Amino acid sequence: MRIILPEHRQGLVRQATEKLKVKKPELDEQQLEDMELTVAESMEFGAPLTFELYDDGYIREITGAVHYVDHIRKEFRVKDSKNDTNFIRFIDIINIKKAPSK
Repeated sequence: MRIILPEHRQGLVRQATEKLKVKKPELDEQQLEDMELTVAESMEFGAPLTFELYDDGYIREITGAVHYVDHIRKEFRVKDSKNDTNFIRFIDIINIKKAPSK
């Protein structure tokens, strides 16, 4: 019979979550141009977008419509389906795509 101490269990859980982390992808100029065009089209027509963000080794998504681009603070202000405003920093974005239609 094996006995696992709580400290060992926490260590095993931490190791498992560390294995899921990914390295931040590097974006080239063409990808940046494509994302800029997608945002411009979205703002013109009010279409929602899905932003893929790098968050400390993990990829998360936010879907919503861009309401404002703050060039000074270098961030987008995006309203999601719950009408919450999300502040998305340019540096965290790894991909922008059109949100699927419902």
